[in-house]
Amino acid sequence: MANKATNTVKKIKAFIFLKDVFFIAITAYGGPAMHLALYQKKLVEEKKYLTTDELLELYSLAQMLPGPSSTQTLTSIGYKFGGPSLALLTLLVWVLPAFLLLTLSAIFIGLFEEQALVYLRFVTPVAVSFISVAGFKMIQKSITTKQGYLLASMAFIVAALLRHPLDTIVNMNTPWIFPIVLLVGGVISYFGHKGDLPENDTIKVKIPWKFLLTFLLIFISAGVLGKISSNRFILLFENCYRFGSLVFGGGNVLIPMMLEQYVSHAAYMTSEQFINGVGLVQAIPGPVFTISSYTGAVALQDYGLLSQCIGSLSSTIGIFLPGALLIFSVYPIWKQIKTHHIVVKALPGIIAASCGLVIAAAYLMFLPVAFNWVEKGNFYFTNLDTSNLVNIGPIIIILMTSLLLMKTKIKSPWYIVVAILAGMLI
Repeated sequence: MANKATNTVKKIKAFIFLKDVFFIAITAYGGPAMHLALYQKKLVEEKKYLTTDELLELYSLAQMLPGPSSTQTLTSIGYKFGGPSLALLTLLVWVLPAFLLLTLSAIFIGLFEEQALVYLRFVTPVAVSFISVAGFKMIQKSITTKQGYLLASMAFIVAALLRHPLDTIVNMNTPWIFPIVLLVGGVISYFGHKGDLPENDTIKVKIPWKFLLTFLLIFISAGVLGKISSNRFILLFENCYRFGSLVFGGGNVLIPMMLEQYVSHAAYMTSEQFINGVGLVQAIPGPVFTISSYTGAVALQDYGLLSQCIGSLSSTIGIFLPGALLIFSVYPIWKQIKTHHIVVKALPGIIAASCGLVIAAAYLMFLPVAFNWVEKGNFYFTNLDTSNLVNIGPIIIILMTSLLLMKTKIKSPWYIVVAILAGMLI
């Protein structure tokens, strides 16, 4: 009876957790950094499923792996809370709303996407506020030393100031910069650690080979089938599985790769159709990698409605499956080694660097929202029309939202609702 009661409690807790994940999935506008801010707000501050440090640990782990970092972070939270089964359900609940919306958008392309972008134009400044406030709260809770603040500043400079607007000068605009920054932060923290720690060198790591081998087997098999087959369902799955296995840096790196593959190389769609998808994926909640749902459906628009749905599903599974398998492979290893003295010494630096990356994300989102940037040669200049130099409206929205977030207890979804209503009415 006791075991039955315990299992019932676990199921109830898992259901509540998945309900919270679904809530995030339908309110998560703004990309990975915004997603992290919502995780901090909903899963850490409100529900206390994990601590800020634990969230940043998992976020750092995801940043070091290829694939959708915010999705992998949330999947690892599900794994931490309830093992592989709950992790898989977490992934499904997280992806489902965006998958449905983008599949329907692809089927009815041209009917409403432009209007949707107009209605959602105020969501981005609100997202900037969310990320900024979340970043500062993380710094307050997680950084306690001068070294930590220096590492956070270093991460911010490298990820933000050197990527925009000076990236073409110093050649720092690379997706590899994020895992490199985290690793450098860990190394500096390790060698700069003061105080004694137990020398835990006796950890025996058990590698979950079944997930790692499954990842490699599918990668090789899909690659072979992609070379010998002309079936478009197989080709879409292979393309997306390859993207999900090799892409570091999130959607900003994925999108140009998809553009080259689907528009220039395979000619599955026009550039206009693809660009519409890019706009739509920014206008709806959920992971940016669900653009694969859109491209999968559009690529089969001449094959009938059922084929479009299957193409969308095939592409979506292909893009998210490798990241999930990698989390299932790496998270158990991380759980085993995180008590090793090397990791214990390095972890404060990794967490501090993660805080810097979050602030950098807010900064990079702020610039195009607040200013009119145009690219001229190898440099970025503001619009020479001084009357149009600064967008006062978005700046006011950012400041007011940030103040309300810090001083009131208004739930985050209400800000999104107000932003959408303002976009529809103004």
